[in-house]
Amino acid sequence: MDVLVLESEAGAADPTIHELEEDGHSVFRCHDPGAAAFPCRALAGQGPCPLADAGIDVTVACRAKLDSRPSPLEDGVACALRARVPLIVAGDVTVHPYEEWADQVVQDGDIVDACRRVLAAPLRDHSRIATDALRRALQRRRRSAGDSQARVWRDGGRLRVLLEVIDELDDFSRGTVATDVAAALRAFDPTIPKIDIALRPREGTRETGAIR
Repeated sequence: MDVLVLESEAGAADPTIHELEEDGHSVFRCHDPGAAAFPCRALAGQGPCPLADAGIDVTVACRAKLDSRPSPLEDGVACALRARVPLIVAGDVTVHPYEEWADQVVQDGDIVDACRRVLAAPLRDHSRIATDALRRALQRRRRSAGDSQARVWRDGGRLRVLLEVIDELDDFSRGTVATDVAAALRAFDPTIPKIDIALRPREGTRETGAIR
């Protein structure tokens, strides 16, 4: 995994970084240890922004104390959320400012396992966008939208999408529905370079694939 790690104050992320690196994962930071909160490494010309491409899998914000306000050193959280990267909040999390946006909150648990759980689960907002686009596409083609749904995962810098539909679709309909869903996801998350889409009947065994 490629993990962007931020901290509410200097040193708060050290145990998390050690845990991730010991497990073989790559850690990226917005600020060098001991550096001021402004400017970030990218703005200071010390390297590219970790979010400049779609390679970051998950963001971990490590909090050292209860505070309902973001810390200046956590400025990268807002950037990660704009880039649609899942967010884990860890540490002293009884009170924190990211309740609405956090995909998972970890107080005493294993950060590596938390990252794996977040990556294994469908992306909440992406899946909602894709499901809405899927149902609109089916309705335009006079197909049953019903309980058709889409689930979306982040997978190595790309999006992996599973469309589950009620009706069996012909090849042309599968292609046009996949195109509509891909367009909606690209509008929502324009940094993703590739979207892989698989489509299967909600009730049935035949599965077909499309890549956009």
